This record gives sequence, C-alpha cells and structure tokens, in this order.
Amino acid sequence: MNFLLEIGTEEIPASYLVPYSKQLKKLFTDEFSKLNLNAQGISLDFTPRRIALFCENLAETQPVKNEKLKGPPASVAFKEGVPTKAAEAFAKKTGIAIEKLETQTFDGREYLYAEIQTGGAKAIDLLKESIPVIIRKLRSPKSMRWEDKPTIFARPIRWLVALLGKEVIPVKLDGLKADRISYGHRFISPDKIIFESADPAIYKEKLKSAYVILDSVEREQIIINQLLSHGAIEERIDKFLVTTCANLVEWPNVIRGTFPDSMLALPESVLENALKKHQKSFLIYNDDGSVAAGFLSVTNNDLDDEKLIRNGYERVILARLDDAKFFWDEDKKEKLDSRVEKLKNIVFQDKLGSYFDKTNRICELVESMANTINQKQLAIPASRAAYLSRADLTTAMVNEFPNLQGIMGKIYAHETDSEPENVCRAIEEMYKPRSADDSLPVSLEGALVSIADRIDTLVGCCAVGLGPTGSADPYALRRQSLGMLKTIIKHNLHFSIKKLLEEAAAKFDLDNSCKTIDLVIQIIQGRFETLLKENGVRYDVINAVISSGWDDITNAADKAVQLTEIVDSPEFQRACTIVERCYNITKSAELLNTDVDENLFSEQLERELWAEWKIAEKELGESIDNNDYKSAVNNIAGEFYDKLNVFFDDVRVNAEDDKLKNNRLKLVRSIRDSLVNKLADLAKIVFDTK
Repeated sequence: MNFLLEIGTEEIPASYLVPYSKQLKKLFTDEFSKLNLNAQGISLDFTPRRIALFCENLAETQPVKNEKLKGPPASVAFKEGVPTKAAEAFAKKTGIAIEKLETQTFDGREYLYAEIQTGGAKAIDLLKESIPVIIRKLRSPKSMRWEDKPTIFARPIRWLVALLGKEVIPVKLDGLKADRISYGHRFISPDKIIFESADPAIYKEKLKSAYVILDSVEREQIIINQLLSHGAIEERIDKFLVTTCANLVEWPNVIRGTFPDSMLALPESVLENALKKHQKSFLIYNDDGSVAAGFLSVTNNDLDDEKLIRNGYERVILARLDDAKFFWDEDKKEKLDSRVEKLKNIVFQDKLGSYFDKTNRICELVESMANTINQKQLAIPASRAAYLSRADLTTAMVNEFPNLQGIMGKIYAHETDSEPENVCRAIEEMYKPRSADDSLPVSLEGALVSIADRIDTLVGCCAVGLGPTGSADPYALRRQSLGMLKTIIKHNLHFSIKKLLEEAAAKFDLDNSCKTIDLVIQIIQGRFETLLKENGVRYDVINAVISSGWDDITNAADKAVQLTEIVDSPEFQRACTIVERCYNITKSAELLNTDVDENLFSEQLERELWAEWKIAEKELGESIDNNDYKSAVNNIAGEFYDKLNVFFDDVRVNAEDDKLKNNRLKLVRSIRDSLVNKLADLAKIVFDTK
C-alpha cells in the first residue's frame, strides 16, 4: 500500500530542510525494520512549508510468526502448587494465563512451555503510535517550543497529512489530528487541498495545481532556467545560492531589476555579497564579463504584479548598496598600513594576545620559512603580506561582511597602499582554503603566509588547552591542519614540520613546549592520514610510511602514493619480505648499536652480503634523492634480495660465539634500520594470503 506523511509547518529555514529530510527518512527506514513491516520505495521531498515522506509499497500487516518459548523449570515456577514470580513473568511474556501454561520435558527435566503467535498487527495501528515519536526525534540547530506543547521543532507544526492507501492514520500530536487535508501556496492558493489517497503522483500534481512545486531539484532547475533566460551567465551562477533560493520558495519566479550605475564603483565581491547576504540575489554580467548595473532575484510569487515586486526589490537592494558604498568610501580614507596598530585592540584569544601579536609572530615565521626553502627573495613580500593580512578587520566593510575578510584586505592594499600585486594576492590567499572545497593558495608568498598563520594558531590553541577533543573543535584546528597539509603538498615544499612547530612554540611563553608540540603533531598526523586515504593510499602503506617518519610532509605524501602504485608488484613484495625477515630475526636482540665489524666476518657469504648491501644502499639513496621510490624498491628486490636469502639459508645468524652472533645481528639490523629510515617500514604491509 502507499503511505504518505506530510508535516505542514511555518516556513522552515532553508539550511534545515535537507538535514531534517535525511533524518526523517532514516528514522522511518529504521522503524519499518523494527516493526517488521516490509517497505519499498521510500522517498522524501520538501518545501519551506512541508516535509513529505512517501513509501510506495508498505505492507498492510506484519507477517505472522509461530514461536516456541521455553520458560523456567517447573520446580522453580511452582512451589507446593503455588505459582512463583518466575511463572507470573513467563505468563506475562507469553500472554497466556498461568493455569493454561503447559510443561515439556527437556533433557529429563520439566519446563514451562508455550507456543505463541507474534506479528499480525496492522500497519495503520503501528504507525499511529510511531509517527508522533519519530517527529519528536527530529533535531535542528535551533528548535522552538510553542504554547505549552511538548514537541520541539524548528517551526510550529500547523497540520499533518497521514494516509495509508485511502485511510487516514489517526495520528495525534500536541492537539493536532492527522487528516487528508493540506494547503497550497500561502499567498497564491491558500485554500485546502483534499487527498483521497496516498498516491504520490496525484499528491504532487494537486500541490502543483495549488502553486507548490514539491521537488526541490525541480525548483532548482526552474530557477537556473529562468536566470539564464534573464541574461545570467551559466558558469557564473552561484549553485549554492540557487539551492538556498530553491529552499526558500514553493513557486519560484525570477525577476530582473536595476540599480544606479554609480554603484558599479564598488568592487564586484562587495556587490555580490551585498546582494547575496540579505536579498539572496544574483549579479548580472555584460557580454564582456564586466558587472552590469542590475540583479536577478527569486520570488515566491506568480508575478501578477511584476512592477510592484520589482520596485520593492530595487528599493531594498539600493539601500543595501548605499550602505556598502558608504563603507567603501570611508574605508578608503585610511591606508591599510596605518590600521595594523588598531589590531592591538582586537583580541585573538584571551591567553594568546591580540591580532597584532599574532601578526608579528606570523611575520617572523614567514621570513624563516622563506629562508628554509631557499626562497630568500620571497621573505620581504611574504612578510609584508603577513603584516597587512588582518588589517582589514578594522574596516567597516569587513565588519558588515565578515566573509570578505582577506578579500577586502587585498583590494584595499591595492587601492589605498599601492602595494605590489604579489603582496595583495598573498593577503587574500592567507585565508585559503576557507573550507574543504575551497581553492588553495596559488602564489608561493600566499602559501607561506597561509601555512605560518595555521601553524601559529595550532601551537597557540594547543598550548592553552583549546585543542580538539572528540567531536568538539572550537577553533577548527583539524580543518586548518588539513588545509595546511594540502598547501604544503601542492607547492612541493620541503622543510621539517617539527622544527617549524618548535620555532612557533618559542614565540609563546610555554611551560611545557614539548607537550604542546607533541599534541600538534598528533593532530596534524591524523589529518595527514585522512588526506592520504582520500588520495587512494592503502591503510597499511600509510602505516608503513608514517612509521618511518613523515617530518618532510611532501616527501612522505609522494612516497605513500608511489608505493601504493606498485604495492602489487613482485618487487615490492620481495622488498617487504626483506624488511620483515630482518625484523623477525633481530626483534628480540639487545644491541647497543649497529656498527658492523668487518674483521669479525668468518663466512664468505657475510662478506658478499655486506658488499652487495653497500652497493644496494648507495643505489637506494640515489633513487630516493631523485624521488623515485619504484627504482628504490627495484634496487633491493634484485640481486641483493637473492643474496640475503642465501645468507639466511646458509649462515647461522645466532651463532654460538657471542661476538660472531652480535656482529651478524648488527649486520641484519643495520639493513633493516636503513630500509625503514630511508624507505618505509615495509613489515607493516599486509598481503592477501588467499
């Protein structure tokens, strides 16, 4: 049978609709399984005023099952013919009167016994109880309680439609009774809509005739089509804004308006944000790609009085742009350089000082990093960008549009301070990536400033106890670590991450900097492992690479990717065997060092192995220096692999003579240590033994 549930509400915030829908679908899927009701074709749609769940094939009743239940021993269930609590509990469980319970013999002992039927309940009766419980389980970032009702929801629930086939499910929720009555568009068609059955096609068609498009994807496509028909450029349409608009309306229509040409003096990013933040509107572009003096807005109306609607939008948008123009003109009266001192009055974190203090720390780190990577010529522009990077925090524009931080810094550095292009660009790129899907810094100056800023935040926050715990990460340190790692790898930067952390920690007054650095390394390592997994690196290869050291992040990442590419090759498996055998033979040996004494060689095979290893080790080092890990593996998987196997077969490593024994153990251990330190701990690789 078809099942339909519609939760009718006041307008739900656009960002809540998708999470609500996912929750509702999962809750009902789990509930159908729990109730043993066969359910197929579960789907969900929504608008700002309704969330609708369909099941196109729901069993009308539970299947009936015959069960045999074994109870307590008869000797325990009855004492001198009187039922005990054990008998009463079993009778309650089975629903059979005590006097009607039977006994059966199991293994020579009598037990209470019952045959019962379970299931058979009607879906309509089960759903009557389940629906209110499920609705009350839905959670949103901010919920409300209205009047004295117990249900907490994002917005007040005004009606419920609950149908199983043609029957109304008699659901009650806070005084509401489910019915077959819904409502159309609030303004255009507010009258009642009556549904005779739970047919999803008829349901959607009746809503559409009442100016409600239930399918959010369909609303998005309508908006995109209308934007294009009004002159929008497809590749410049903000798809996220389209989704937001689609979740704000039930009957989308796009209207085109204009604003004075004088507003084109504002930067494009300012115009875009002014329109987007408050009015959820889109910019219009000329054929040459320049911004036009107009906008496109998505209305929740049928445009019967298009002129009135357009005038309303133009009046509000002009007021917003007037404000932005005022901020722009006022901000440009002061150079960005002179604003840096004002950062002393803006707290970064209570225990970590002001943004002025943070700025100075980043400048020093940037200079040091430029020298470390042999890019001394970048020290001055990168440090200058770091110095100006947060000055736009003191501007009126950023105060009004916080998401323009960095972007306005770049613009003002160019407009008011006439800074070089590379400095301006690096100011904006310091904030990249802002999110998981944001782009990375393109310039090396921007990359250095971005990395330094994140390192300072990581060390500072961990030093004062603000590191991530469980799911809580108030300063988004995990996300910042991931962005930093991506930037380092993208720009092929080679430096010691530990030394950089130590340098950053030295700029704070820390009681235990080692503990702080260890914590930061732990956070970064976790994100590094995540990044490698996302890039298709096997978990055991990650463990092998991490175990041998990842202080040079770029090298470690490249090594992990290359080893994953050859992990199924015979050469790689032989290399793993070398490390594993060397490890197994020497794991219990207590050696003070691995200095091999060639004068103690007593077997020709020892001398040959040592000579072969010296050649292989040299070639190994050359391959690794050339960043060619495939060749590095091949170098040890050839003649050296054969020679080592012969050595293990014909030479007794654990000789009776302690000097010989220890020297042979040192020989094997030195091979293993060198391979682990230079290549990876290949003993951690797991092969399918099938």
